[in-house]
Amino acid sequence: MSTEQSENLPDKNFEESIEEIYQQYRHRQLASRLEDIAETMEETILQRILAEEFLQTDLEIDDDAKQAVTEARELLEEYDFEALGDRIDALRSKVEDQKRRVSNEIHEIRIGMQSRVNGMRRLNERVDRVSEVRLQAVHELLSDWDWKGQVYRDDEWSFERLKQRAADYGKDMREYFEECREEIFGPYVGTPLEPIVEGLLSDKQLFLDELTDKQIDLLRDSDLEDYVELSLS
Repeated sequence: MSTEQSENLPDKNFEESIEEIYQQYRHRQLASRLEDIAETMEETILQRILAEEFLQTDLEIDDDAKQAVTEARELLEEYDFEALGDRIDALRSKVEDQKRRVSNEIHEIRIGMQSRVNGMRRLNERVDRVSEVRLQAVHELLSDWDWKGQVYRDDEWSFERLKQRAADYGKDMREYFEECREEIFGPYVGTPLEPIVEGLLSDKQLFLDELTDKQIDLLRDSDLEDYVELSLS
């Protein structure tokens, strides 16, 4: 080896070492970004499952977005960081779009259902027919949408298990809602008071001149009298 070659060798080794460190850092960065993206997609899917059971929704998540996440994970496993780097920004945008769309749709449905639950709670304060604990649980989920603690509640985080928990939690909360609604509203179904109570639960303003004489008589004999008087005032 010539003297000139010997002098250049340390610089070359140093440059190769720096490049290797850079590539390792870039690979870790890509892996971390992909992990965040996959977590966002996972949570979006779990929200959809929960909402389907609890809010009785029919939300769809773009299959292309789910497939894109799967393909990106395969690139990571194959150490094809160049291809992953080329795709990751578009993938992040696609997954965030899905999250935003699903979250917005869930929010709109929650607002309508929350208004009805608020009416049920106010009415229950007068008639005292249902467990306030159940109504409060439904109200809190609709208000805060803090579902993660019920789904990610221990170290068993396989995706299939998480999906089952989301579905079970949604079903349980829907049952709470249906039971409370039936216990509060059930006694009035099929009676002249049914449309009045339906309106009260929906926050519809009640006007005395819209009531029939029969409805007024029934209200006077029911446990709704005080509540309706407040609603009319």
